Amino acid sequence: MKSLKLLGEATDLRTNTAVIYAQISVSEYFDLIGDNYNQFQLQRRKEKHKGYKRLKEDLKKGALLPTITLAIEPSVAKSYLDLVNKDNFDKLLNQLKKAKENIYILDGLQRTHLIRELIDEGVEFNKEQKLLLEIWIEPEITHLVYRLIVLNSGQKPMSMRHQLELLFTTMRVTLSNEIQNLEILEEKNESRRSKPRQFPFDRIVTAYHSFLRKSPEIDKTSIVSEKMLEEKLMDESEEFITHSFQTFKEYLKKYCELDDELYRIYSSGDLRKFRNWLADANVINAFFAALGKLDETRSDRINTAIDVLMNKLKEGKTGEDIISLSGYSEVRSEVADPKHYNVGFITRKLLTVSFTEYFRDEGMTSLYQCWVQQSIELKK
Repeated sequence: MKSLKLLGEATDLRTNTAVIYAQISVSEYFDLIGDNYNQFQLQRRKEKHKGYKRLKEDLKKGALLPTITLAIEPSVAKSYLDLVNKDNFDKLLNQLKKAKENIYILDGLQRTHLIRELIDEGVEFNKEQKLLLEIWIEPEITHLVYRLIVLNSGQKPMSMRHQLELLFTTMRVTLSNEIQNLEILEEKNESRRSKPRQFPFDRIVTAYHSFLRKSPEIDKTSIVSEKMLEEKLMDESEEFITHSFQTFKEYLKKYCELDDELYRIYSSGDLRKFRNWLADANVINAFFAALGKLDETRSDRINTAIDVLMNKLKEGKTGEDIISLSGYSEVRSEVADPKHYNVGFITRKLLTVSFTEYFRDEGMTSLYQCWVQQSIELKK
């Protein structure tokens, strides 16, 4: 990777984020970022915009692309930051050359796809054709959350979901380190869940999205109200955004503990089909949407309810339908009539209102009773 060269540095004075500017030859770009650069980028798949076709042709002719923005994984960023603070740029350069597993694309994925396409087609780039890079080095999660969700939103049109993907892409290692045995699966491997605490990447992203929005739904019929809600979230202070993420992380820890027990109980016999219930997209989104609705005013009730559920699960024996998931399946089948409803929508609604009532009632009303009660209301 002889062509990698540092051009300068800067500091974002609002978040105190160190930024390094660099350049690298197009032909060596993948030596820096690796071939797994897109493994967790669900929303930003290769697009087929006509502008990219023209850009691809220009790239073949030696065009200089707009700067690509990269980020260092926060859990290892401190070692890079120490070198920046000591002005030890020779060592920093060598460390960047080995950063392959700890570097992520924040802006420039489509350009990266085009470069990959051309290389696969056998195009040989001129060694003098360079890419300009902006590399964020930010070890503090609080600053990174703010920078990604708030500052990035003002630079280009980007959905909240997209921004959350950027957040979790750069922080998945940190999250896995902080929540014991949490394993975040790539989309292509999501069906291989073989033990508790394994969740597909997109489920973690949408769970946080649901928590922030207090809803498991994205209302595609009301674009205006949806945009207003997302703008409200983006306008919140750094303290609010930081607090919401930390709160979500604590609830995710509890959710993983619940998953441990539920997986154990429902791991054999006819009930085995329910062992991954807490990893189901409808369930996880509804659970965290309900948490989001009550967290600001009823967090004590939520924690009590989760403790009640945890104790109940811990008392359960393997093969015992301890929380009546068979009953839930029957209730859901009665309510989610495809002749009258979108099955996914009505399932999420049943789950969300049921979890909300369960939390509000501090777990005194069983989940099964909540499902039955809310199904009656939904059928009226």
